[in-house]
Amino acid sequence: MHTELDFQSGLSRRAVIKGIAGLVGCALCSPRVGAATSPWRIDVHHHFIPPAYRDFFAVAKTPSGGPPIVPPTNWSLEATLEAMERGGTAKAVLSIFTPTDVGTLEQRVRLSRDINEYAAKLRADHPGRFGHFASLPMPDMDACLTELAYAFDTLKVDGVAIYSNVGDRWVGDASFEPLYAELNRRKAIVFVHPVIANCCRGLIAGIPDNIIEYGTDTSRVIASLIFNGITTRYPDIRFLFPHGGGTMPYLIERFLGGTKAEIIPGVVTQGQGPPYVPHQPPAGALHEVRKMFYDTAQCANPVAMAALRKLVPTSQILFGTDYFYRTPEETAAGLESCGIFSKSELRAIGRDNAVKLLAAI
Repeated sequence: MHTELDFQSGLSRRAVIKGIAGLVGCALCSPRVGAATSPWRIDVHHHFIPPAYRDFFAVAKTPSGGPPIVPPTNWSLEATLEAMERGGTAKAVLSIFTPTDVGTLEQRVRLSRDINEYAAKLRADHPGRFGHFASLPMPDMDACLTELAYAFDTLKVDGVAIYSNVGDRWVGDASFEPLYAELNRRKAIVFVHPVIANCCRGLIAGIPDNIIEYGTDTSRVIASLIFNGITTRYPDIRFLFPHGGGTMPYLIERFLGGTKAEIIPGVVTQGQGPPYVPHQPPAGALHEVRKMFYDTAQCANPVAMAALRKLVPTSQILFGTDYFYRTPEETAAGLESCGIFSKSELRAIGRDNAVKLLAAI
């Protein structure tokens, strides 16, 4: 940077102007990846709270008849748009989930419809700024198929969002096959978000369940889908998992049980042998893992990203923030500073991979 001292040392004004012009031109032709002045990223993991969601938790009861644990409901459109601008987000794919064990089926069906129609209104009111993964009234299959048809055919959603389990069953269970058959026919994106299973609430005193269980339950549901054959029987479904796949990258050697594979070219990894051998799909667990997509929410750090980057191609990693729990700025800064990705890879993760997956922007 030039200062008044440059002129005192004999540097001509013309040279200074030329130098500054060169710096500006360089900045314009090669912008910093994290610059938020021109939003460009697509956030595939972005929560929102429709008014109906607040209303639902004000009246719905648990199966025991008691009040549910109320999740955060303090959300506003204005704050979302401001956060997107600050963090360089051009488009956010909205998601929120209909509880599986709170309220009556009728209440859950109504909530799913209200969530999806509210998201459709946001999309219409703010063209190009929002996408949407539709909420479904799990686990009732008839109700889910009805809402799925309305969401895709009338509201033109980008995919569906479901929880990883319904309390005591993970969504790789055979009872969910009618839903997967239809999702496969539509070649749909299925965003599978973790939730605490009945088995695993309050296991460690003083530690919030989600600290450990969210990453762990993501691994459970990935295993459920792969080893129960869902990903094999319904190969056209595009599964998207948050938080970098949870703990799955660290368990890949166990996923390979009874087989071996080159996770890194030239390096053979031997999976654990009998009796701890899951039923392998025809092409192997590693093949199924590499077909799936993973977002960067709450894992944009050097440890998690290094593991995920070695396990799956960069084409399978998408920018996700977990807004409103985390901000786009925090996630973008983590990805840029972690030292794992090249500039072109950051561009692909931040936008290009999502454009290809969503096939629209």
